[in-house]
Amino acid sequence: MPLAAAYHRPGSLDEALVLLAEPNRQALAGGTTLNADREPSVVEFVDLQALGLDEITPAGGRLDIGATATLAAVAESGEVPEWLREIARAEEPSTLRTLATVGGSIAASSPDSVFLAALLVSDAHVSVAGSDPCSLADLLDDGVPRGAIITSISIAVDGAGASASTGRTPADVPIVCAVARSSETQTAVALTGVAGTVVLVSTSDPTAGLSPVGDFRGSPEYRIELAGILAARAQEALR
Repeated sequence: MPLAAAYHRPGSLDEALVLLAEPNRQALAGGTTLNADREPSVVEFVDLQALGLDEITPAGGRLDIGATATLAAVAESGEVPEWLREIARAEEPSTLRTLATVGGSIAASSPDSVFLAALLVSDAHVSVAGSDPCSLADLLDDGVPRGAIITSISIAVDGAGASASTGRTPADVPIVCAVARSSETQTAVALTGVAGTVVLVSTSDPTAGLSPVGDFRGSPEYRIELAGILAARAQEALR
């Protein structure tokens, strides 16, 4: 894990941005990603807990989720659609859900994150201090800009959602998972385990353009086969 050379706890967003502009400083929210880093690098932590970025509030027919809101808070919030709450409950063990944050999950950009796939199909847009707001899909492709801070995520809450997955055991992180959401205007499908991050795919041809990397859990061909089957199952569950 990183070696903490210094600890900073800014009281405002502007102060946090000034601190993060210096090299070898990293934003600290829940700490689950930083503490899991096996590289013994020397860094200074900039703790975001005092910035008040943990609110979950309705906003004009959508829902704003603060970046430091935990997965446990999302799972327990009555403002969050039930299907998304269920996915948040399953994202991490209970001991980590109380620490892991929404913003940290986005910054980590795990290709296996079912929660990120659920945000993608929910038309998620991300507000970023120190940079321009953008869609979650674009941010996952480009990464969080150096020195920027994710402040909130806006999602659509209408419609219905469903998921289908395959794992080595029910308790394991899925090898591949498909998450689908339908609204009055469209259906969206996102996949985990088939690219460098979670990806939105075509509802009619979900495996088009995919080139997954295999590992001990499954070959590229196996993952492609799963992607097609699970995408169809998730969409069928919506009906």
